[in-house]
Amino acid sequence: MLSIKDFMILTKFNLSFAVTLSAVFSFILVKQSITLDLLLPLVAVLLLALGVSALNQYQEYKDDAKMQRTKNRPIASQKITPKEGLLIAFYLIILSYITIWFSLGFQGLIIFTAVVFLYNIVYTKTKKTSVYAAVYGAILGVIPPLIGWLAGGGTALDIEFLAIALFYLVWQIPHFWLLILKYHEQYESAGFKTVASTFGIDRLERITFIWLLLTIICGLFTIMVFPINSMIIFGLMLLLVLYTFSSVMSLRKTHKYIKVFMAINLYITLLMILLIINILI
Repeated sequence: MLSIKDFMILTKFNLSFAVTLSAVFSFILVKQSITLDLLLPLVAVLLLALGVSALNQYQEYKDDAKMQRTKNRPIASQKITPKEGLLIAFYLIILSYITIWFSLGFQGLIIFTAVVFLYNIVYTKTKKTSVYAAVYGAILGVIPPLIGWLAGGGTALDIEFLAIALFYLVWQIPHFWLLILKYHEQYESAGFKTVASTFGIDRLERITFIWLLLTIICGLFTIMVFPINSMIIFGLMLLLVLYTFSSVMSLRKTHKYIKVFMAINLYITLLMILLIINILI
């Protein structure tokens, strides 16, 4: 029987929940309030994220078994069979389709189908053959906030959404490459072709550094398109930007990839939370 802990690992619950938060953030920002209309798209995005993550582990369990970081995942460690993992993924994805239907109808079904195609076919298959697989992952990172924005009554061409989409799109690249810099040897031992082996560590670090600066700039652009109603909120945003900038600037000297990884994740999460507080007060 699958334990709760193993279910959370199989579905990458922490990451899936973080993905769901981006949908929540964009819904509240466009709606400018918290309403019960948020519930269906929130549940739908969470179920889909859990489902595609479980499906991804089913697809990669043989490779996961070769890496120290992933060998204890439920399918890779044989705590459950591949068939059981596939069934769990299938049920979660079907439930997500049913839930999004009641929120966005056919539009939601089309977007969710695109997620499954991009993540479990394009992205998963190209991770071992292309150093640019992170680009597909970056595109996927825009979809949860898109779902939240559409469910809240906005359109994909709203300048506010375009700013949010650009923020999440650019953030995904260094988010992924910092992990590559930290764990590239494990990925390569499992047969994954990484940007670290193509560019070299030093060059990849320099490229990642540039993308991190671009992420900070995109965050500033997002702040600009939303009117800031409180000097306290503005001050907190400024402190957040300065802290993140300081962390990014230390990358080339300290090579502390996980520290910068945490800082850039904190940056996008806290900035969105501050924007929401600004909207609601």
